Amino acid sequence: SKQMPLCVQELDRRGIQLPVLIGGAAINRRFGRRALFVEEDRAYSSGVFYCKDAFEGLETMDLLQGEGRAAAMEKLISDARNDKFLSSNVGKDTASGSTSTVRSDVGTDHAVPEPPFWGTRVLNDIPIDEVFAALDLDELYRLQWGARGSGPEYDSLVATEFEPTRHRLQKEAARDGWVKPRATYGYFPSQSQGNDLIIYDPDEWVVGGKAREISRFTFPRQEGRDRLCLADYFRSVESGDMDVVALQVVTVGDGANDRFQVLQDAGNYSEAYYVHGLAVEAAEATAEWTHRHIRHELKLPGQRGKRYSWGYGACPDLDDHTQVFKLLPAESGLAMTLTSAFQLVPEQSTAAIIIHHPQAKYYVVRGE
Repeated sequence: SKQMPLCVQELDRRGIQLPVLIGGAAINRRFGRRALFVEEDRAYSSGVFYCKDAFEGLETMDLLQGEGRAAAMEKLISDARNDKFLSSNVGKDTASGSTSTVRSDVGTDHAVPEPPFWGTRVLNDIPIDEVFAALDLDELYRLQWGARGSGPEYDSLVATEFEPTRHRLQKEAARDGWVKPRATYGYFPSQSQGNDLIIYDPDEWVVGGKAREISRFTFPRQEGRDRLCLADYFRSVESGDMDVVALQVVTVGDGANDRFQVLQDAGNYSEAYYVHGLAVEAAEATAEWTHRHIRHELKLPGQRGKRYSWGYGACPDLDDHTQVFKLLPAESGLAMTLTSAFQLVPEQSTAAIIIHHPQAKYYVVRGE
């Protein structure tokens, strides 16, 4: 998301006049309006169009190739200029959040849970039926498989097409092994310092109670509002208390991509589409399963705590994946790698930091 406005600015600098379509879960329409302006009040003349999903992307492409392009551009710029939020200072954060390190009002009077072990483990035998039971069906049907609307028409689509397809694919995946949920996770002694979360060597902490720093994450802080920062959810260095942070990396393997490619090559595009969507949500379900496992091991009550994946507002820097891979045996244990842009390979994989604090919540850093 940080690179999107930079790309628009570079296109403008080079005089390349092409409409830009952007999207993704980490951004929204207001982000697109901000990216539109390459200078204070000058908009990129070919437009930056936010599309919430591939379907809106197709609709936008149709619009831009038709007679309505000029009107679409006029409306785009008008909507951006009339967005009062963009012209105000309320909640505006820099790309990396506030430079302030003043701690928020997050409480520090909760008990720190005791992990069952310090260090890392690899889970190679996650029950696939438990993963499928954790699927977010609304996300699968609407986000991955493109269902829209509600009421009888939607219910009929789910009952006659989506449910039979899902059950069939789940059986095939379990039988043929093209979805293999695996995970690595670990517990590390940690403390906060300003906007940083310091990770200490778990072995030295267990043996001699020594806090030797082995890694450090820097998180953005909200400017205004509650001034939240993920580091605030941990005991500070000044407190003298040691906290615990959990990290996890999960994957369902390369099998789904291989299956997808075979179907694509055979021209079976609908089946490939369904396979890909199920695999993506299976990875998310594996992340949820592992999160529940961690919550159980830490003996956290109810739904206490939150899981944050890199690339979203609270922890936007994907290059933090390199630190996660140094702390967890994702390469040796799961045969995973990182691309030069710090993306996880295989594609259907996720990494996250698990925060046990009872006040942990999801929030927007940039104020969009």
